Amino acid sequence: MNFINLPAAFGIAGASGLNATLPLLTMSVLARMHVIRLESPFDALQSDIAFYGLIAVGVLEFLADKIPVVDSIAHLVMFPVSALSGAILFASQSGTVHGLHPGVLVILSLLAGAATAGTVHATRTAARPIANLALMGPVLSLVEDVGAVLLVLAALLAPILIPILAVGLFLGMTYWLKTLRRRKPAVSPSS
Repeated sequence: MNFINLPAAFGIAGASGLNATLPLLTMSVLARMHVIRLESPFDALQSDIAFYGLIAVGVLEFLADKIPVVDSIAHLVMFPVSALSGAILFASQSGTVHGLHPGVLVILSLLAGAATAGTVHATRTAARPIANLALMGPVLSLVEDVGAVLLVLAALLAPILIPILAVGLFLGMTYWLKTLRRRKPAVSPSS
C-alpha cells in the first residue's frame, strides 16, 4: 500500500459520504481533462458511459437532497451507493491495485473506503432530520456538496491538508448542530 496516498484516499472516501456522486464525477472530469491519471480498472470512470451516468445520478441526488422530506429517504437509499463510491475512490487512490493479482490489500482498501464513506454518510443521515426541522436542510446540503468537491480537490492537490480539512469540517458541523439544538422556538404565553 502506498502510505503517501493514504490521507488522500481517506479524504476522497469521506467526501463520498457527503455526496455519493460528486466525488466520482469530480474524478471523472479531472481524468477526462488529463489533470489526473487513473490506473486500470478505475480508468473506466473517464468513459462516456460513466461520465454521463454520473451526471444523471448526480443531478438526481442534488435535487433530492434539496427537498427536506425527500432528502431523508434519499439518504437511506443512497447509503450503499455512498459506501461503494467511497470504496472505489479509496482503492483508486491508495495504490493497492497493481497487476493481475491485487489480493488482500484490495479487499482491505475497499473495506476502508466503504467504512469511511459509510460512517460520514450515516452521520449526515442522522443529523439531517434536525436540520430539516430548522428548515436548514437545503443549506446544509449545499455546504456538503461544496465540501465534497473541495475534499476531493484537496486530496489530489495537497493530501496532507485532508486531516486538517476533515477535522475542521467535523468541528464546524458539530458547532452548527449544537447551535441548532440550543435554538428552541419561543412559546408565546396564552392569554
